[in-house]
Amino acid sequence: MRDKIELKTPDWSVVLIYLALVTFGLMNIYSTQSDASEIFDFSKKHGMQFLWAVISIFTAIIVMIINRRFYPVFANHIYIAALFLLVLTLIAGVEIKSSKSWLNIGFIRFQPSEIAKLATALALSRLFNLYGFKLNSPVNWFKTIAIIVLPMGLVLLQKDWGSALVFISFIIVLYRQGLSGWVLVFMVFTIALFIFSLLFPLIWIISGITAITAAVIWITYNDKKMLIRMLIYAAVTFAAGIIYRYASGSDIGYDKFIALSMFTAIAVTLVSLVFLSRKIRWYATIFFLCSTMLVYSVDYVYDNVLKPHHRNRIEDMLGIKEDIKDAGYNVYQSKVAIGSGNFFGKGFLHGTQTKLNFVPEQSTDFIFCTVGEEWGFVGSFAVILLFVALLIRLIILAERQKVLFSRVYGYCVVAILFFHFTINIAMTIGLAPVIGIPLPFISAGGSSLWSFTVLLFIFLKLDSINK
Repeated sequence: MRDKIELKTPDWSVVLIYLALVTFGLMNIYSTQSDASEIFDFSKKHGMQFLWAVISIFTAIIVMIINRRFYPVFANHIYIAALFLLVLTLIAGVEIKSSKSWLNIGFIRFQPSEIAKLATALALSRLFNLYGFKLNSPVNWFKTIAIIVLPMGLVLLQKDWGSALVFISFIIVLYRQGLSGWVLVFMVFTIALFIFSLLFPLIWIISGITAITAAVIWITYNDKKMLIRMLIYAAVTFAAGIIYRYASGSDIGYDKFIALSMFTAIAVTLVSLVFLSRKIRWYATIFFLCSTMLVYSVDYVYDNVLKPHHRNRIEDMLGIKEDIKDAGYNVYQSKVAIGSGNFFGKGFLHGTQTKLNFVPEQSTDFIFCTVGEEWGFVGSFAVILLFVALLIRLIILAERQKVLFSRVYGYCVVAILFFHFTINIAMTIGLAPVIGIPLPFISAGGSSLWSFTVLLFIFLKLDSINK
């Protein structure tokens, strides 16, 4: 029997949160226009955003009408089309602010990277839905990583670091599908090691790595007394080094003291390896070597891979240097705007920082500072609460899916929205470097609003079948 048009109703709690966020976004974008008078002035950002909101809602209705089988059947086709658009952008794209990530089609300008996120989510879902698919297979691992890395690499070639980093969020999906939690621990450890390598002397980092390696070894063998001795040794050594440095006013003796500590830690680790099983010895050696190589490669990556403005933003965020006139200007003005809102805010259309355009990109990447200034802590908390409620509800919906394709896709939606939400807000308050990604459903931008809407409502369509 031929399938009829499906008109299943979506989860209305998610729809209401979506509409609330979009409406609140329109209000704040309108407020950022200092000379805004006409609500439907399509020559202004708020007018164009309103038009895109209408188009997005109309597209959402179409998504809900299309037969659910369309998405798994054409997932790979959509993915290939997205890759083609990314390649086309490299060839004929428009460069804006040193990033060649935009395509002009007639009077419409859009970012193919936004579509690529949606396409990657569909392709991953279809791959995991294949009969007999197991993530622990080397071939399947290669396919999974390739699906994520291909669009990510093309976006990196466009010099759009923010959009490229979003693809890392798919690690959440892989974890849900059986990826070892140690991979997440390794990622967090790598990031921490990168940051510590910028903040502290190299000799400290190597000492820390060897101490951690030895500690893990002794924990494995349940030798608590040895672990306690090592921790006391490390604490005394570190404290003595600090005291000696500031008491003597000389770095020479201090460095020698820390060097002795480092070689002692290495000796403890090597001696420990001798008495271990071959397997544990192999793992410990790999961990030590990889960590050391990572530390030594930080300087090269930092100086030769990252752009000057990326380095400046990272240094400003970590407090290595403070430059409120250049690299740190955006974040400084953003924090001033958010802080000036106090508890209840200055009121809608009454934000002085917003009206006087102190914060660059205040309607896009830094839209949250407008929320903080005009709506205060109450408004900021309400926005965060809406996003948290949305994410929790999407996780609940993903877990109730009977079809693996739908569940994997649901977690892809959660991963993408979570990354955008956390990083965008973190960078506006100085907790993350400025990488230029929008706040979903709120930031100005037609292609981002449209793609987030389609991303969300495809899942609502897949979920509606469970009712």
